Order: sequence, then structure tokens, then C-alpha cells
Amino acid sequence: MSLADPLYLVFLLGAVAVARLLAARTPRALVLVPLSLVFYATWNPLALLPLLATAAVDFNVARALGRTSRPWARRLLVTTSVTVDLALLAAFKYSGLLARAAAPLLGRGGDPSWPPFTLVLGAGISFYTFQSLSCVVDVYRRDEDPPARFLDYLAFVSFFPTLLAGPITRAGTFFPQWGRPLAPLSDEEGSRALFRIALGLAKKCLVADVIAVNLVDRVFEVPGLYTSAEAGVAVYAYAAQIWADFSGYSDIAIGSALLLGVRLKENFDSPYRSSSLAEFWRRWHISLSTWLRDYLFFSLPGNRRGGIAPYLNLVVTFVLGGLWHGTTWAFAGWGLVHGAGLAVQRLFESRRPRGAPPAKGWRKALGVLATFHVVAFAWILFRCESGAKALEFLRVLAAGTRGLGNAPPLVVAATLVALASHFLPSSWPGEAERRFAALPAGAQAAALLAVLAAVRLAAGATVAPFVYFQF
Repeated sequence: MSLADPLYLVFLLGAVAVARLLAARTPRALVLVPLSLVFYATWNPLALLPLLATAAVDFNVARALGRTSRPWARRLLVTTSVTVDLALLAAFKYSGLLARAAAPLLGRGGDPSWPPFTLVLGAGISFYTFQSLSCVVDVYRRDEDPPARFLDYLAFVSFFPTLLAGPITRAGTFFPQWGRPLAPLSDEEGSRALFRIALGLAKKCLVADVIAVNLVDRVFEVPGLYTSAEAGVAVYAYAAQIWADFSGYSDIAIGSALLLGVRLKENFDSPYRSSSLAEFWRRWHISLSTWLRDYLFFSLPGNRRGGIAPYLNLVVTFVLGGLWHGTTWAFAGWGLVHGAGLAVQRLFESRRPRGAPPAKGWRKALGVLATFHVVAFAWILFRCESGAKALEFLRVLAAGTRGLGNAPPLVVAATLVALASHFLPSSWPGEAERRFAALPAGAQAAALLAVLAAVRLAAGATVAPFVYFQF
């Protein structure tokens, strides 16, 4: 079940109705945990096994951390959690890679499609693993108290609006809200939640899917059949697609969670208006970038000693972040581009005079233009299935062939709208929410029905999976 599937809206509204009907006499976790597990099982029931194992191990480790103050015991406990979580992630996400490496050695001629390597991969395993692990590390660092009840912890790990593709929620954000009684949903909150869901659906189905189906998927699948100009348009189109797709998912997740009494932090903030890579990562997939910073980069040795270590750690952090997305050299290369770019930026900033004013005017505009193109062309590595496919795509770009016969005007228009939206005044999204909430109920219903009708018309019989479901 996809968050862009009409069936999801039925499921969501049913979950909200049941949770609020039973709020006075039934703990939220007792209602929402079964619903979340059922939701996840629609992908594959066996995928529940690593989810439940991760939650069980990390809950007990976090509880044990709360009972001991011995440094060696605490280090052993957190090491156990990290080891088990990463082992489960590697086994279920990277089993294909292991199969391809081991199959020739075991006489299978390179065939990875045989046991024991064909393990069940559930969508979102990377997200809930990072989310659960962050809670254990926070308890280890004494930044958070241990969770009190396993059912609440399982709700934290399996909360269905964020289960498949985030945003990655911290324990300090989730549990304080979860521990309070489910308050009645005000008209304004309900309107804002529905607005975010409708906005997310529009981004996904009217922008991202239109771009993907009508150009991007075709060009990246067989780049040799297209001109350099068409491949160039596909680069810009994919930059628009992945933003609309993933920020659209985040919008739906934020709106869904709000209906269930949980406020999630924003996950995107007009990332393509960034004037540097560091600013880009403060605006793009904020929950992941802050996770990598707080739990990986800061944990690497040498950051406080200066020298070359912080620069190498940036590269290591982003290469590992790339491999978190997938196991090909293309993902590692994508991480390397960003890590190296951030290291170079940090080097130049370290040599700037203290108190130097930030770039303005045309210098800032050049920074935005340069940053966008670094990000957009790095997306080639992210989108391609392999390093070989990425090289093939780059050769097509470099060929200099002309012609845009396979670039539909609708795709160009959707791309331009998606990219231009980044430069709207920052107050406009909030103002749009407020104006929608102020409309009469009938007008709100009509607007939502219009969006849903447009989404259904654009999507046709099926809805394309969200890009980040594969992670």
C-alpha cells in the first residue's frame, strides 16, 4: 500500500477514526501498533521479522542502559545494539550483493537467486533501523531517558506514516507527544493536515510521476537512444522529480501524523535555492542529514583535533550515506561527490577572514547556480543503476547531439514549475495553509476533491512507487 494510493486514504481515515474513538479508554499504542504492522505487512508479511527483531533488541538494550552506569557495560550494550541493527540491515538489504559475490565461489555460476541469499527485503528497513538506533545512542549519551514500555517503543519504530520513507523521527520528538493523551483535533489542525496530504499527492502524482513516466525513466533506462539535449533535459527533470517525489512523501507523512496527534519536523526547505553544498544539506532530507551529522560524523575520531581528519570524515560520512541508499559504485560515487565538495567548501571557509559578510547579489546567485548544477549532475550517479550506466549517460551528454523531439512540453513545464517553486517567498507555504484552513468546509472539500480527481486522472490505473521506498 503506497501513501499515494487511494486505498491509503481510506486506511488513514479509518485509523484516525478508530484512534480518536477509543482515545479516552484505550492507549494509542494498543490501537496504532496493530494498524502499523498490518500496513507494513501489505508489502510482505515476512518483512515484519527484522522490524520486530530490531525493536525488541533495541528496547531491551535501552532499558539495560538505564539500569547501569558502568562504562564498560554501557559500551558493550550500545555495541551490541549497533552490531545487531547493522547486521540485520546488511542481511536483509545487502543480501543481493553478498549473493553476487558468493555465488561463483559456491558453484552457482553467478546466480544469486537461490537460498540462503534471497532474503525478504521490506520497504523502509534503512529508515526504521536508523530511527531505532538513534534512540539507543541517545540513551547511551544520556540525552534521553529509556523507553518505559515495549508497545510504545514499537509504536515509535513502526509508526506507519513514517515507516516506509521517513522522516527519521528522534525519540525526543516522538515520546513526549506520544505520552500525552490524544487531544481533540481542532478544525484548523484537521484542515492543515489535509492540506499537507493534498499538497504531497499533487507533488507526487502531478509533478514527479508525470516527469518520470514521460521522460526520465525512458532516458535513464536506455540513454543511447536519446540526444545530448534530451539527456540534459532529463538531468534537470530528475532533479525536479526526486524533490517532488520525496518532499511529497514527507508532506503526506507530516499531514497523516498530525491527524494522529504527532507533529513531525519539516524534512525539506526549498533545497535548490541553496548557495552552497552545506546549505543544501541543511535543506534537503533534513532528518537524514542531521542523523548522519549527529550519529556518524561526530562519532568519527579526529574531528576535534583539526588537521586533515575532519575533511576525511566528511568524505567517509557521505560515502557511507551513499551506500546506505544502495550497494552500487554509483551510490558510493554520489556520496563521494558530496563529501568531497563539502570538504573543499570547509577548507575554503576555514581560510576566510573571521566576520566576513555572506555573499549577496550576483555572487549569491552564482553560488545558487553552481550548487544546483553540482547537485543535479550528481543525481546522475544516484539515478543510474550502476557505474557503467552512469558512464554511458555521461557519454551521451558529452556527445553534443541536438534535438528535443522526445522531451514533451508537459515535462518541461512540470520541471520548470517544480524548480521555480523553490524561489517563492518562504512565508507562502504557511500562508497557503492558513488560507486553506480559513475556507468554509464546503470549499475545502471541493478543493480536495479537485486535487484527488486530478491525481487520479494523472495516475491512471496505477501509482508509481515513491523513489525512496527502495531504501
